Amino acid sequence: MKQSLRMLALGFLISAVLLLVFDTFFSSNAQAEKSAEPEKTTTTKADDSSYKKKYEDLLASQELAKSQAAEAQKAAAAKKKAEEEKAKQVKKFTLVIKKGDPSSKAGNELQAAGIIKSGSDFDKFLRANGYEKYVRDGSYNVNSTMTADQLAKIITHKN
Repeated sequence: MKQSLRMLALGFLISAVLLLVFDTFFSSNAQAEKSAEPEKTTTTKADDSSYKKKYEDLLASQELAKSQAAEAQKAAAAKKKAEEEKAKQVKKFTLVIKKGDPSSKAGNELQAAGIIKSGSDFDKFLRANGYEKYVRDGSYNVNSTMTADQLAKIITHKN
């Protein structure tokens, strides 16, 4: 009985080995996997090259954006510096007030010449401090370093 069980086990073992060999080398699934593998490899190589190109394009566009941003910053800094230097320059102007001109005209002329920032604010200052009634006609040399109070005293002759 032992002998017959051993033979039966040996038969099962041999049949299992034969089925494994047949399934590995001769089944339709194994044939399909072998034929599909080379296609995957070529597709992967094509995908790798396209991804590499996309990556290089992305890096190039990022570098271009960085350089453009740096140039824009430099240009803005240069423009700001030029404006600051221009603002620091003392502007001189000869204000001419004719007889009968309102005080608002003086403020507008001073603003146009760049002596003050706002003509309407200067006119409000004259009204608020009682200088509006005392504006005199004449020619006045003024500059951009003067305050609103100094300008008002000059054009009203209240030194």
